[in-house]
Amino acid sequence: MEFKGSTQTDVKRDNQKMIFSLLFENGPMTRAEIAKALESSKPTVSKNVAELLHTKRIIEVGKEDNAVGKKGILIDVNANYQYVLGIDLSKDSFHLVIANLRGEWLLHDKISVEDVYEPKQAEQYLETYFKQAKEQNIDISKVSQVVISYPGVVGQNDGYYLTNVRHKEILLHEVKNFLKAKNFDPIFVKNDINLAAVAEKRYGIFQDEPNLYLLSAHTGVGVGIIISHRLYEGERNAAGEIGFILPKKQEDGRYYTLEERVGLQAIRDRYQELTGQKASFGDIQWILSHHTDSKVMDLYDEILEEFSVAITNIALVLDIQKVILTGHVFDLKDTMIQDLQERVNQMTPIETNIYRSMIDNASVKGAILIGIERIIEA
Repeated sequence: MEFKGSTQTDVKRDNQKMIFSLLFENGPMTRAEIAKALESSKPTVSKNVAELLHTKRIIEVGKEDNAVGKKGILIDVNANYQYVLGIDLSKDSFHLVIANLRGEWLLHDKISVEDVYEPKQAEQYLETYFKQAKEQNIDISKVSQVVISYPGVVGQNDGYYLTNVRHKEILLHEVKNFLKAKNFDPIFVKNDINLAAVAEKRYGIFQDEPNLYLLSAHTGVGVGIIISHRLYEGERNAAGEIGFILPKKQEDGRYYTLEERVGLQAIRDRYQELTGQKASFGDIQWILSHHTDSKVMDLYDEILEEFSVAITNIALVLDIQKVILTGHVFDLKDTMIQDLQERVNQMTPIETNIYRSMIDNASVKGAILIGIERIIEA
């Protein structure tokens, strides 16, 4: 890593960003360790550290324990310098988290997203949340970034939103309007699965892998793509929208999207069409686990086929070996991950490895990480 910048002011700003970022990634370090990591001179690092200490963006946290001779003073991010508010609208819950610059949650709360679809309900819930923060002595004025996880395509410069769930788009605008009225700024909206992929890269089992993609199947279906350790979003922020690919043609000539075939509601609808009976997702899980209905087993086989084709096609186009699966749909059967791996092995000429995500609340965790990144870059 090298210091860079076009003017003296730019150089200083970029240097300080890199010091802050380095401390966020690695934890406490001495000035000498920072200089070595950034391949810079100790005087240059000391000068920039002094300015960051003066602004209280970083703090001294004691002396190193294992040094021989004179012990260096450890520097770290001031976790409470500023806060991030992460909001997740993507799943069944409306999830709010205030976190510090170490990503530690100071206050979080969830409510059924259906309970806040009405404008007054959303406003009352947000008011209650911020009142609770005040009661716990959380300084809301320190929230310098708001990042909202949203189940749809978010246009460049926050210009448009595309989702199959109209209520979520209405709720998004209600939440944004409330926060703007409370002088929260900036408010950044990002696709939920992209945020989950960011969290997977940071906290998951493949933190050191440069390339991976996260396939999420819940109400919607989509992919978050990591290439060369960075999130890839595409030219119009629409990369990974595999829910819109067209795996099957109806008799009338219209195409089904993948989401219409393998999303949660799609699976319930297909079961009802197959059996003439309504069933919850849990009911279908029970039938599959007990092998009581050959038609339902055939339905499961079709779902495996459709997912496997999608996984294989993405792996071949992107040449990414690691595939992480997340979402309630992959709980359909206890052996579903293994079943998908076997099916994909039969389809693809290149090795493609499938894993189940172990990250909870990934979208809101990703929102917090993006918020911290924006603070670092500010």
